[in-house]
Amino acid sequence: MSTLNIDDLYKASIAAQKKSLESTKAQSKSRMNQSLAAIRSDYRSNVTAAQNQARISALGLEEKLAASGLNAGSAYGRATSGYTESARVASDNNLRSSLNGLMRARVNAESEARSQYSAETAQAEQYTNQQLSAINLQKAQAKLSYKQSRYENAMQRWQTYGYVLPADAKILGVKAGTRTATKSYQQAKLAIDRIKALK
Repeated sequence: MSTLNIDDLYKASIAAQKKSLESTKAQSKSRMNQSLAAIRSDYRSNVTAAQNQARISALGLEEKLAASGLNAGSAYGRATSGYTESARVASDNNLRSSLNGLMRARVNAESEARSQYSAETAQAEQYTNQQLSAINLQKAQAKLSYKQSRYENAMQRWQTYGYVLPADAKILGVKAGTRTATKSYQQAKLAIDRIKALK
């Protein structure tokens, strides 16, 4: 395994985590949009129902007043008594109150849907960041282990042959052909101990 392969492996893992985060965020946004659409649809239905109920109540009131010989007035006409005017104002106030209540319920429901989306997104980002930190730590440890393994193998060959092979010179940081009875060998042994201490 080369260093390049280690890098590619961890890059792929990081890319997969980021892709998973984007997918999770897209799913959360889709759920939020569906919730918002349902909330708005329910709101429109409830407004229509409240307006229809107000019309039915107004017609019932007109019939009741007509039976008493009173007139609630038309859209542009005046009522024939204070009672009928008060009844019309009360009916209008009831409708406004109902519509205001429906609007508050809609705003609260939409706010809750957006908060849920924000919470899901934040949780997904936190999880992804934890995974990316773990991947980067594993990558650093894998590179260190790889470096240590190469160094130990090169040291073993140096000790076995009594001199540094050309292929190991760069790994050990000494000239090819350097003998084991030199100061460089002792320094190389200290370097391997430092690498082990980092793990």
